Amino acid sequence: MMVKIIAVTAASIAALVGVGYLLTTVALQPIGNDLSVIGKGKPVMVLVYENYSPTGGDALNRLSRVKSDYDSRLDFVVADLGVPEGRAFANRHQMVNGQAIFMKQDGQPLWVRSIPADELALRSHLDSSLTAVE
Repeated sequence: MMVKIIAVTAASIAALVGVGYLLTTVALQPIGNDLSVIGKGKPVMVLVYENYSPTGGDALNRLSRVKSDYDSRLDFVVADLGVPEGRAFANRHQMVNGQAIFMKQDGQPLWVRSIPADELALRSHLDSSLTAVE
């Protein structure tokens, strides 16, 4: 009987870990992490993001909500602090978790800032930035 309880408990824990992993890597990160798109002719918004961080997760969710409205004019990318390439990018631009950088078509930075909590403010920043580079 005890072996069965342990097996069920272990299976439940494994399932929860699996669901958590999927939520943090798929559902909560619909934005890709291919930094090679920078400087390829389209502006790019790069979010510095750390898994399991409320700050980065909140910023990612705010960007995800507006992403579809800007996809044709702007690429969205995550610089994941959990991988060497993401850490190097953040260090190079002196950024921390939850900050974003708007990169011009040639890969030059236009600004670095935190993602506004207010969606209208975020859209305003994106609209004015796109107007400045188009």
